[in-house]
Amino acid sequence: SRIVTVRIECRPVPITIIAVYAPINPSNGVKNGIETCDEFCKILQATIDKTHKSDMIMIMGDFNARVGVEQANTAGGTVGKHAIDKQNQNGRRLVDFCLFNSFIVTNTFFPHKTVHQGTWMHPKTKQWHMLDYVLVNRKFRSSVQDVRVHRGATGGIGTDHHLLRAKIRLHLKCRKKAEKKYRIRLDQSKLTDNNLLSAFRIELANESKAIRGDNKTLSVNGKFTNFVNSVRER
Repeated sequence: SRIVTVRIECRPVPITIIAVYAPINPSNGVKNGIETCDEFCKILQATIDKTHKSDMIMIMGDFNARVGVEQANTAGGTVGKHAIDKQNQNGRRLVDFCLFNSFIVTNTFFPHKTVHQGTWMHPKTKQWHMLDYVLVNRKFRSSVQDVRVHRGATGGIGTDHHLLRAKIRLHLKCRKKAEKKYRIRLDQSKLTDNNLLSAFRIELANESKAIRGDNKTLSVNGKFTNFVNSVRER
């Protein structure tokens, strides 16, 4: 399988990590290569659709894609200004995927020397290229502090790609506790006291007469409001 998913149940935000190994960039006109890349993108999209949307989602691995410098101005904030390549077909697929799912290509947002950005060197041209990426859903952009290559760290595992490290620190907003609203409890036992009931009726009747006499110009709603307030004060 080219895609492996792990979900870490940590607090306060679970993290879903998706490791990928994409097919190589298809040569022009090679139908099989194009179909293989398209199928990989469909499987990756299906994987994203199954993840929890509230998680911090990190997609990392060898995408065999080159993201273009020019995409920093045309990809809607998905690509930063520190890309080092010219876009190829897999690069276009990668950016389209990020735009559709609201991800960012974190490698391209941090300024480093080319040797600390390129993850693979072409054996013929000896030119460094950025083929490995760390993608993060956009709402966690501020949690990514740095992404860079560490040369020589993978010398003993038989790969021609350099190690790519992402430094993450979650920034979470404190939730304000909602103020509890206490309900006024009435002493219903007083309703059985005839003396209190009689005194309340007399006082309420006097208040009602005062309202009718002093507020002849008030509307019906105004008189009702005054009546309710007088009852509450008792």
